[in-house]
Amino acid sequence: MSVPGLRYWLALAALVVAVAGAQYVRALQGRLATAQDAARQAKQDAGTRDAIISRLLTDAREKAQQRAQLDRTRGAVDATLAAYQSQLRKLIDENEAVRTWAAAHLPDDVVRLHSSPALAGADDYAQRVRSGDALHPARGASADER
Repeated sequence: MSVPGLRYWLALAALVVAVAGAQYVRALQGRLATAQDAARQAKQDAGTRDAIISRLLTDAREKAQQRAQLDRTRGAVDATLAAYQSQLRKLIDENEAVRTWAAAHLPDDVVRLHSSPALAGADDYAQRVRSGDALHPARGASADER
């Protein structure tokens, strides 16, 4: 092989290596850009996640404070109720007339009203009227009293 022919093949090989190297560098740059985008997105996602976690922790602390306040309030209400019940029991026990009245049976209408579910608004009342479980006046009431 002659020197000019060898130079031609060496130049061609160098050109092929240079083109392959350039394509490899471009591929690496593309992978680097993709990795940088993924890292940026992961950092943003981590920031969003941290903000959500912080908000949830704050909400949990607030709920715990509200629960503690509710427990304190419920304790105070329970103590007041116990005091009222104790006072009522004391009043019933010390007076024969009150003891007799407290031991008497309630009228059937009062028992029925007491055993029916509580009405929590007009919708509940309308539902009970529709279902046929309406509140009826006492027996013997005149038409004007209805």
